[in-house]
Amino acid sequence: MTKFPRQKWLLLLVAILLVTNIITLSFYWSMKPADRPRNNDGGDRQKRMGQFMVNELKLDKEQETIYWQLRDTMMSRQKPLMDSIRNTKKRFFDLLKEPAPQDSVLQAKADEIGALQKQLDLITFQHFQQVRALCKPEQVLKFDTVIKEIVNRMTGAWRNPGKQGASKDSAAVKK
Repeated sequence: MTKFPRQKWLLLLVAILLVTNIITLSFYWSMKPADRPRNNDGGDRQKRMGQFMVNELKLDKEQETIYWQLRDTMMSRQKPLMDSIRNTKKRFFDLLKEPAPQDSVLQAKADEIGALQKQLDLITFQHFQQVRALCKPEQVLKFDTVIKEIVNRMTGAWRNPGKQGASKDSAAVKK
C-alpha cells in the first residue's frame, strides 16, 4: 500500500512541473515585444550607426545638426549607386543561366560592378573626411578610434577578427 501514495505524490509533482513550465512559456511568449527592431531593416540600422557616431563623439547640437545633414547628403548620393550595384550584380549572376558566357562579357560586368563600388567607397570616404573636419581637436582622437570600429562593421571584419593573423600564423607553420 505504500506504493500507491508514493506514485500519487510523483504524479502530482510532475503535473505541477508541467503546469509551471506551460505558464512560464506562455508568459515568455506573451511578453515578447511586438515592435522589436528587425535585423533586415537597413534604414533603422543606418540611423543607429549615425546615432552611434553622434553619441561616441559627443557632438554638440550645432555639430549634430551638421552631421545629420552630411549623413543625409551622403545617403542620397549612395542610394542610386547601391541600386545600380544591386541591379548590375543581378545581371551578372543572370549570366549563370547561359550555357557558356564569354569571358569578355563576364569581365565587363565585373568591371562595371567594381567601378560602381569604387564610386560608393569614394563617397563614403569623403563623408568621413567631412565628419572628421567637423570634429573639435579633442574629438578627433575619438573619431579615429570610432572610425576603425565603423569600418570593421561595414567590411564585416568584426565577424572574423583573427582571419589576418591566422594567415600569417599558417604561413609561419608551413616554414
